[in-house]
Amino acid sequence: MAHSTDLDRVLQSGGAHYRLRVRSGDHAWDELARELAALDADRFVVLADGGVPPELLARVPAQVLRIPGACTLQTVELLAEQLLQAGATRRTVLLAVGGEQAGGVAGLLAGLLFQGLRLVHLPTTLAAMCGSALSLRHLLPSGVLGTHHAPELVWNQLDLLRARPVDELRSDLAELIRNVLAVCPAHYDRVAAILHPDARYGLRDLASFIAVCADARAAVTAYDPLERGPARVLEYGRTLGRGIGLLTALRPGCADGLGMLASARTAVHLGLLDAADERAHRELLLRNGSPVTLPRSVDLDALPSAVRLATARSGEPGLVLLRALGRPHCVGGDLLTRVDEDALRAGLEACRPAAAPRSRPALVLAPADR
Repeated sequence: MAHSTDLDRVLQSGGAHYRLRVRSGDHAWDELARELAALDADRFVVLADGGVPPELLARVPAQVLRIPGACTLQTVELLAEQLLQAGATRRTVLLAVGGEQAGGVAGLLAGLLFQGLRLVHLPTTLAAMCGSALSLRHLLPSGVLGTHHAPELVWNQLDLLRARPVDELRSDLAELIRNVLAVCPAHYDRVAAILHPDARYGLRDLASFIAVCADARAAVTAYDPLERGPARVLEYGRTLGRGIGLLTALRPGCADGLGMLASARTAVHLGLLDAADERAHRELLLRNGSPVTLPRSVDLDALPSAVRLATARSGEPGLVLLRALGRPHCVGGDLLTRVDEDALRAGLEACRPAAAPRSRPALVLAPADR
């Protein structure tokens, strides 16, 4: 029997079609088992990050390879050797269980081994459910090495989000905010009405957030599966967010939120975006409980250099900017706008922390004359 949180989609990205299933409840694990059995694999191998609890892995009868915390090219090579030693063949299915890193590494291995293994995503974080697990792009954390490979199935088990920290959920919702601002502003009022700073949501709300993100991604990747044309809009705020992340201990989604704010102010400075749309950015972030100013410890003069470093690492020589909500600025068919230092600094001013209140000198009363 279908539940109110159930969601079924067949997503198209170029010539690739893959299934998205959103489920909740213990009965859903039996359905997942049937889905996996239908793949007729000779074996399943799970690639899991260190945060996945053993009781979750016990639900998937397969050999488990753990992904170490710091994942590099050498890590990928080691995991590939372990997969081959485990007897992986062309009929093997890889299951990515965990957050964004687990999905990226598993997707990279699935795309490279035997010229393409079948891949199933079982994400355990909201960021992965709303973003990376729905993408054909699979990258190492550095963002330099990656490949494109379509999964067979993305299985989002909402119950897994119950144990996630509130701060993490709040950060992960940056993916939803990005999609609403840059792709589908028609959802703005509805999403704004649901978002709440305490980040305590029912499963139906979480399913609706995933639906918005899946539909937004499908709208721009259907004819741009490599995400080098119109789908570049999905990178909105990320480059500035990575730069901010280099200088702070903020969670990635919180840094990306500030990156979106700075991108909006940059677009206002360049005469592309109006002030009302910039305020819409801030309002949505505030409703989510996201930070809208940098920590006071950040050296603002160091930010432009950090952003340039993040830009160099991403290989994307420019920023995605908006002309209006849902309308990216396009120059010569390219969504990347080269921004000079003055415009960048003007944008980063949007995140300047408020000045610390000055302490008033203590009032000293003279002793009364006797």
